[in-house]
Amino acid sequence: MKTPFDMSFVLAFGFCGLVILIGVFLRARIKLLQNYLVPSCMIGGLLGMILLNFGLIPLGEELFQAIAYHFFILSFISIGLTRGEQSSEGEGGRGVLRGALWMGLINGMSMSTQALLGCVLILGLWAAGFSLPLEFGLFLPLGYTQGPGQALAIGKAWEAGGFADAVTIGLAFAALGFFFALFVGVPLINWGVRKGYVRPGSAEGLPAFFKKGYYAKEEQTESMGVMTTHPGNVDSLAFQAGLVGVVYGGTYLLYFGLSQVVGSLSDAAWGFFFFWGLLVGLLSRLAFQKAGAGHMIDPGTQTRITGFCVDILVAATLIAVKLSVVWEYIVPLVLIALVGGVWTTLYMLYFGRRCEGHGFERMIVQYGCNTGTVSTGLVLLRVVDPYFKTTVAFETGLYSIFATPFILGTMLFIVYSPKWGLGIYQQMGVYLGLTLVGLILLKVFGLWHKKRW
Repeated sequence: MKTPFDMSFVLAFGFCGLVILIGVFLRARIKLLQNYLVPSCMIGGLLGMILLNFGLIPLGEELFQAIAYHFFILSFISIGLTRGEQSSEGEGGRGVLRGALWMGLINGMSMSTQALLGCVLILGLWAAGFSLPLEFGLFLPLGYTQGPGQALAIGKAWEAGGFADAVTIGLAFAALGFFFALFVGVPLINWGVRKGYVRPGSAEGLPAFFKKGYYAKEEQTESMGVMTTHPGNVDSLAFQAGLVGVVYGGTYLLYFGLSQVVGSLSDAAWGFFFFWGLLVGLLSRLAFQKAGAGHMIDPGTQTRITGFCVDILVAATLIAVKLSVVWEYIVPLVLIALVGGVWTTLYMLYFGRRCEGHGFERMIVQYGCNTGTVSTGLVLLRVVDPYFKTTVAFETGLYSIFATPFILGTMLFIVYSPKWGLGIYQQMGVYLGLTLVGLILLKVFGLWHKKRW
């Protein structure tokens, strides 16, 4: 049908919304989905993937790839704009800081060890006669610890460099990571409760609205945020979303200015757009605070914007997966994803059992983060700590500060090693080195104890 304007992007966004709504309905009706706390965006995304791959929806997967990429950026910008809240817990700030440091080091080492494992598995597949680029194995840390947005962003750059179907392969790794987060993470929690590793009863008796995923009329008491502007002037949501848009534009201008200085930027550089968006968001928030207008940025609304972006991101990610490509690479894909998932589970159990304080809670958050997203980690945390009585939720908002050097270091070598002339064994040495640094820091700061549970 001929239209006066290109409506494909908005139609694709509308389709994401439709499948999420169907996911809400299915989550509210199917006990299995409730027991495993499968998010509606994931349910809807899988349904959308099937509909798109069977040609029942006249939209191209590239539209959903674009939606996933942009909403990935927007989610990080919103995180940067969100003002940090002070902990209301009785525990001291030193305990919170140590908890965040532990999670940051564990998260950073998770990515470096997954990258190392990806290299080892690729060597094995090469020996078995598979003709695969090294990047195939490096999708393990990108899809698991970094999640769908980063797998898509780097995959797009690798496709431009000649790695055919890299985007679909990266998104498939991210999707398999979500399966580990939920279908291994929830049984892991149940095991911890049975063994008494979590306070008795803390993971039992979850309210119906948490399992079904929606509030009844009388339960609708939680606010989305506060109004910081008068609606007679500008709607507060428009103001908060407008800030996100301004930061996105500012980040783009930063890239434009850089391109004028150094020439055209590589596709790989655009894979780091999320990081600069986060940084510009943080600087923008600090500028508001310095100007005495920090109260104008409502953390509640910005958190909701982040959640909205993540839900759309996950749905679009799954919809964009081409099943024909997945089938073509099914053996190496499943092998690497399965071994990577098992390794991540054992890795988290080992260090979680040697963590002081809320070791199980911190471990389960990081398990969700290192197989899915931060949102997945918080979903798992709510099962063992429904009312966030521990400091772990607050620590989750801080740990990325300590994880960033490891994450960026690993990312840089994953993306730029070919340009720097580094082969697979040299890369393995780098990832092993980063892991050793993390282990040393765990010991130096007294965060690696004997087995606690």
